[in-house]
Formats: sequence, C-alpha cells, structure tokens
Amino acid sequence: MPDYKLSATLGEQLTWDNSDPSGDDRRWRATQFSNLPSLFHFAVAKQYNHLFATKGRYEANTFLRTLVKQFSQINFKLATDNDFLRKFAANRAKEFTRAIRSTPDSKDQYDTLSRMLINFGVTAPEVKPPVTVSGAAKRMLDESWLARRLRQANLPQFEAVAIKAGLVHKFASLYISEESLKAFKQRQSNNRQVMERMQLENEIGQVYELADLVALSVANPKNRRNELMARLYGFDQIAQSMGHVGLFITLTCPSRMHARYAKSGDPVPSYDGTTPRQAQHYLCNVWARARALFKHASIHVYGFRMAEPQHDGTPHWHILLYTAPHNEYEVGDILTRMALEDSPDEKGARKRRCDIKRIDWSKGSGVAYAAKYIAKNIDGEHIEQDLHGNQAKDAASRVVAWASTHRIRQFQQFGGPPVTCWRELRRIGSAPEGILNSARTAADQGDWSTFTNVLGGTDICRKDQPVKLVREHKSDLGRYGEPKGNQIAGVSDGYTCIQTRMHTWTAKLKSKSLRVLDEVRHP
Repeated sequence: MPDYKLSATLGEQLTWDNSDPSGDDRRWRATQFSNLPSLFHFAVAKQYNHLFATKGRYEANTFLRTLVKQFSQINFKLATDNDFLRKFAANRAKEFTRAIRSTPDSKDQYDTLSRMLINFGVTAPEVKPPVTVSGAAKRMLDESWLARRLRQANLPQFEAVAIKAGLVHKFASLYISEESLKAFKQRQSNNRQVMERMQLENEIGQVYELADLVALSVANPKNRRNELMARLYGFDQIAQSMGHVGLFITLTCPSRMHARYAKSGDPVPSYDGTTPRQAQHYLCNVWARARALFKHASIHVYGFRMAEPQHDGTPHWHILLYTAPHNEYEVGDILTRMALEDSPDEKGARKRRCDIKRIDWSKGSGVAYAAKYIAKNIDGEHIEQDLHGNQAKDAASRVVAWASTHRIRQFQQFGGPPVTCWRELRRIGSAPEGILNSARTAADQGDWSTFTNVLGGTDICRKDQPVKLVREHKSDLGRYGEPKGNQIAGVSDGYTCIQTRMHTWTAKLKSKSLRVLDEVRHP
C-alpha cells in the first residue's frame, strides 16, 4: 500500500477506490472525513461505498456532504463528554454573569442572556407563571440549568447523525450509539456519587440519607416495575370481572422513519432523517386522533401504552387496551385507519402498521402479554434475553438510555384514577372510616382494582372522582427566587382533608463524621 494511502484516515482508505482518474473525489472526501470523528469513519465509509455502487457518485457524495453539514451544527463534546459539558457550562455562567454585571434591569438582563444563548443553540426559558423575568434570568446564569439545556440541544442531534451514519442498529450498536450510552452511564454514576454525599434534614432535625430515600421511591427500577405490574393487574381484574375484552395492539411507524432494515442492517432507501423523538411525536398524534374518535363515538377504553425502541432507535408502541365487547371492531377499525393515514400503500403497511391481537382469557391474562415488555424496558428482571439475543439486563440499560437521550416517556396509563393520588394515600397510616379509608387501604395493599372502583371506576372523569389531591400555595422562595406556588399538601374526600406532606426538607452535604461512617459501612 502506498505511503500516502497509509497516512490517510480510515474513512479515506475505505473509500479510496471510488474515485475519478484526476483524484478530485478522493481529495474532496479527505476534507469531509477530516470533519468527522474517527468513530464515524467505518460506518460512514461503508454506507458511502454502498451508495456509490448502487446509486452512483452523486448520491454517495450528497450523503457524505449532508452528513458532515449536519454534524457541524452540533458540539460533539457537549453531547458525549460530561466533564467537558460541566466545565463549559461553568465558563458560560461566568461569561454571562460578567455580561450583565452593569445591567440592573431584569428585563434587559433577560434579553441580553437570551441573545447570548442563541449562539449555543439554546432558547431562553419562557416567562409565564410561575416563571418570572428575574427567575428566568437566574436560570440562564445557573451552571446546572445551562448544562441540562446544552445537553438537550446537542445530544439528540448527535444521536440523529449517528443513526443516519449507520452507528445505531443491531449489527452495530443496538437502540443507541455507544458514545451516547457511555455518556448516559457516566451521568448515572455521577448522580449516584452526588446522592451518596447528600442527606435531607427536616425542620425538626430528622436526617435521612438521600440515597436511601431514592431507593424507596419509584426512581428505583424495581419499585417502578412493581408499581406498573400492580396497576396492570388491577385493570386486568376489572376487565375480567366486567366481561370486557382485552386487545394487545402494536403500532409502528412508516418505513420513511426507519433508518435500517432489521434483517440486514442495510440503510432503508426511503428514510427521511426522522429522529426517534419526531417518530414518537408521530405515534402520539396517531393515538391522540384515535382517542378523539373513541370519545366522539362514546367508546370507553382503559389500559396502558408502552413505547420501546426498534433496533435502529425508531420507537414503536405496545398498547394493552380494555373495552366493552361491542366496541372491539370499531376500536380496531379506528386505530387501523389512523395508523394508515401516512403512506398507506407502502409494502407491508396493512400487516405491520397496526397489529391487533385479542387476549384469550383461557390462555392467560393481559398482564402476561405486557409483563415482559415492562421488564425488558426497565431493568430486564426475570428475562434472560431480548428479541435480538442480547442479555436482557444489558439491553434494558440501553433502552433506558435511549428513552433518556430522546426524552421519550416509556409508559403511560389511560383511563382510571391518577396514580399520584394512589401514591399520596400510601404515605399515610390511617384515615377516618369512609371512602378515604377505603381508598387508603386499597392503595396501601397495592390493590389497584379496588382502588379504581372506590374512586368511581375506569370511566369516571377526574373532576368527579370522590377523592382528590389537595394543593396549597407556598409563598416561600425557590432556587430562582420565585414563590414555589401550588404544591401537593394532602388528599380530601370533600369533607375531610388529610395532610400527606408533613415536613419541609432541606438537602445538604453530609458532615465529615457521617462520610467517615459511610466509608466504614461501605469500604
């Protein structure tokens, strides 16, 4: 191999033979690959060669040019390097503080900071209650706020380029790119370290380890999975007792939103660059239009929907839906029509876009259909492998990273009472006899079926539910100098109010003695 070829980048070497006699293409590609990180080179060169062989020089060069231009619009290190992000945010906070030092008016400060933020692809916080102009300006000077917004501006864009380049599919990196996965795991590790150094103290001097309290909440994957299973099981009990049918529905996106074929990993020719978040928005719209038609036809449905990634990061939904038997056909017809409004004539659309299976109660419950999807999208517990043959726990960590990166809500209940009321009732030890105590007992026992029936069933409007949350206005100031506003204070049946939030908690670093004791307990 010639010395000049050996000194070329990997991308140049892999595409070396695709050139005209003058070498102009080769020299142009060298400038393009120099603007991409080395981790992109192999996948991009492979796709470039494929396009060059199947569609010609123009298509291949257009692909490379477009990809490099898209990559140039993001900050690679802000997306994938957490240490760099924190330092960058800290420096910007200092720079912004200097810029408004001689500007006393809050509105002028807000306008100045807004203009400066635009240069980094970040929009200023919207000023509307409870956010004030002064509070918005303070947010833009806060390192933590800046770091979050800079990550949100760059990470999804980086992942979109990685998907287009061919770094995300089952033959490369499942669900999410390796760089984004590493960044997510590093953030998790940093968060754990922070929690282990923090404690909460209330106004009467009680002190708790923050990490211990988090472990008891639904932030703990085990608790989250158990709560979801309890709610699923409760809906299933209600459906069977009322003679309702259960439908397990899978909604997928049109092929133009898929980057890669599942069988080969080859690029989908019709892929239009739709990001996972945009595809999720599409599915939300399909579901919203279907729900509107259900309401118009007086069709009551309840259950859960679950969003999960396909191998290339494109989301699809599984919906466990319960309804009265006479609604079954119309529900299926409405969902199918909504799912086929976009690209209805493409190959396989009618078969795959909306798949509906009726649950056979004699063979199992609806919970059995959905349980594996909940487990494999939270922690992989009780599952050995996913559909692609990967260890379930490793695959689950990738799914969680995918959802975090694209800010996709994985699970959502429809119909039935709000889960926040259920959680608040589980915080109290007793209640006066009556509906409050019945609801509290059901919640305490994890009996979602009874809890739902006590609150009026699956189809009662929330404003008509007999037990509601009570909120109180808190005038004390929060982090950005604004009143905390309406905060959950308790639950009420309209006659009796039970307070569920008894204390005011303050977070602080552990004392030196507590840290020493912690190191003794956890060497």
